[in-house]
Amino acid sequence: MKRVLFVCLIALFPKVSLSFDFYQETQNLLKNLNAGDSVAFFNHFQPDAQFHHVGENGIETLALKDFSPVLRKFKSGQYREDFTKVEVNDLETGLVYVDVYFTFYIDNQFSFAGVDHAIWIKSADTYKIVTLYSGALKPKFTNSSGVSSISNSLNELMNKWHNDVATFQFESYFDFMSADFIFLGTDPTERWTKAEFEKFCQPYFEKKSTWDFKTNSRNWYMNEREDIAWFEESLDTWMEECRGTGVLKKENGVWKIAHYNLTVLIENDKTDKFIKLRKK
Repeated sequence: MKRVLFVCLIALFPKVSLSFDFYQETQNLLKNLNAGDSVAFFNHFQPDAQFHHVGENGIETLALKDFSPVLRKFKSGQYREDFTKVEVNDLETGLVYVDVYFTFYIDNQFSFAGVDHAIWIKSADTYKIVTLYSGALKPKFTNSSGVSSISNSLNELMNKWHNDVATFQFESYFDFMSADFIFLGTDPTERWTKAEFEKFCQPYFEKKSTWDFKTNSRNWYMNEREDIAWFEESLDTWMEECRGTGVLKKENGVWKIAHYNLTVLIENDKTDKFIKLRKK
């Protein structure tokens, strides 16, 4: 993992052929949302725009005027939303789709990660949002036979651990690790103790240039005493799909991660080319 992901704005936000700066407008949208500034926030939308929240109970739809109570919760500081990635899809027909990946906080505590799918259309000499769909990203989690509901809380802990590094929560990220924690990275030289990994990571946390791995799926296994759990997970990363495996153990009633191994996946029919590349 020596090639750490630097959060490069140019790389994250593809160029669009239109003069309208969707990246900047999206940043302004976030700023106005978190400030709870209804006038500035609503200015990004068409008057008849609608919000659609997709959840377990179906779709909840709000008209623009009915979003004011939600904005008040942002203004009070109860709600906060941080963007982690923006993808702009310009159809060059006056219709643009912008997918905004975000993390959502309630009372400064991480709640969930999700995506906003905003549909912008050309209105006079500018663009306005006509529809916005929002929903949580829900990875697929499975348990081996005999694994109890404890895995639900373990999933929350692992999801938070990944989110802590993506949102620069240094103390929380390392507090979840046991004293004898070992991290195995993708580079052959990367076998770190907790102290070594802290030293490696600290500059990236300080520069806010860490990595953001999204979990696609995770499988859990557990011993009979339910004080040792292990898993494998599929991750969406800047290196394409990776696999993470790890071990958690309960210490004085608190779960800690003791071992984590991050690997890059390579198809069997590409192995020969990969071996030749490593020898260069």
